Amino acid sequence: MQPPDPALPLDGPLWRFAQRVYSQPGVAQACLALQQRFDADVNLLLFAAWLGAERATPLPAPLARQAQQRVAAWHDEIVRPLRAVRQRMKTGPKPAPSGATEALRDALKAVEIGSERIELALLETIAPEAPQGPPDAGLDAIIRGNLRTVLALSAGGDALAEADRPVRAIARASLAVTGEAVPCGG
Repeated sequence: MQPPDPALPLDGPLWRFAQRVYSQPGVAQACLALQQRFDADVNLLLFAAWLGAERATPLPAPLARQAQQRVAAWHDEIVRPLRAVRQRMKTGPKPAPSGATEALRDALKAVEIGSERIELALLETIAPEAPQGPPDAGLDAIIRGNLRTVLALSAGGDALAEADRPVRAIARASLAVTGEAVPCGG
């Protein structure tokens, strides 16, 4: 067994940001809606929001594709199967769902979150540094643009109009946890 990679920032700024944002009202529902409707990777969405909110950095399409490729195998082979087993235990097979299987389902959820934490750490290692000077656009616009860039990886441009409400919810929460003023119309 290999020792853990000390270069992976498991407790890095992206992980801490993701925890704070995801716990904001409406964000989990917004992320899950985008995951279900567009097959979006929630960790890529959180990475995009973090780049905008914490680093005032736009996410160009080539970097979004690089980020997606960086985590694709881990996400497809580890994160998704863990999620599928945990979700399957909500309704069966017998003896699930039951009191006897709920502890196992909780343990699977903890392992799933651990796998997502590793995915976020992988993403953090490719994040560009924050640009020097003030951003060219407001942070809200940068965050929403970054989120749309990630969604465009799995959804067509026409479908992105349907994503506006959850994108605004994630952007609003991202601004709230960084202490930025939240736009009234957002």
